[in-house]
Amino acid sequence: MRNEKIGLAQESVKQAISHQLQELTSLEFLSVKAAAKLLGTSNKIVYTMIRSGRLKATNLSVRKTVINRADIDNLFALPDMPDERKPNSSNLSDCCHMGEAQQLYNISEKALCDIIKRYQIPKYQVGWYTYVLKIHLDNIFNPGGHHA
Repeated sequence: MRNEKIGLAQESVKQAISHQLQELTSLEFLSVKAAAKLLGTSNKIVYTMIRSGRLKATNLSVRKTVINRADIDNLFALPDMPDERKPNSSNLSDCCHMGEAQQLYNISEKALCDIIKRYQIPKYQVGWYTYVLKIHLDNIFNPGGHHA
């Protein structure tokens, strides 16, 4: 008998909480307390997010701060990732690996790495070797276009 009453009470509490959350999701503007309940955090955390600028809010009066529901949804939106695809590195006939470049231009490994960094030449890792486009190196070592 007692366990049944406890079970019924727990069910009614769960239903009341889910009903409150459904009401909160339907509102366009939320108070700090309602936003904290919706996010499952404390009021203090919501105020910290407002102060840090992560969450936009408006003070209607000294004691009333409202938050737009869309701003809360934007907290969970993923930022757009830039599409940084490498150029087609499958055609390795236009490239030479680092060892070939050292022999071809008669420079040390350190000098080649420094030049690649300085001129921001793209490198391509294919298996064990790192490849660089010959055109880029030719433009640096042979600016007149004459190959050594």
